Amino acid sequence: MRWSRLSRPAILAVGLALGAAVTGGCWLIVSLSGGAASSAEKTFGTSGTLTLADSSLSFLEEGERCTGLDGYSDIQRGAQVNVTGADGTLVATGELEGGKKAALGCEFPFTIEGIPQGSKFYTMEVSHRGGLTQTEDELRSGGLTFTLGR
Repeated sequence: MRWSRLSRPAILAVGLALGAAVTGGCWLIVSLSGGAASSAEKTFGTSGTLTLADSSLSFLEEGERCTGLDGYSDIQRGAQVNVTGADGTLVATGELEGGKKAALGCEFPFTIEGIPQGSKFYTMEVSHRGGLTQTEDELRSGGLTFTLGR
């Protein structure tokens, strides 16, 4: 077949079909190789508990709702939990859930989603209380436990 014998619309149609085929083939190769992973696959989540060991909460029964008092009044439902990467950039946030009295104090569970993978280490900080450094594997395993107070 000689291209000079085809009409201009026919040549455009063949070019369009070839372009679509190449684009579709590239998309298939990338998606099968995992090269186009979604952002959800490039992030992970973690969970844990912050225990406020505050003797001023000793009047409460186990399981009762509690919150930080006096110098710990920032430790309560909704207090921000920040995760920064090795370069100090804020990469994810979460918040404390409501506290409940437990044997060691007032326990505040938290969950954080959307932490980008691949940092050498991560630092977690609740409110303004100073950060604790964790590896990616430690964060991925969840069940983190932190204690604040006396």
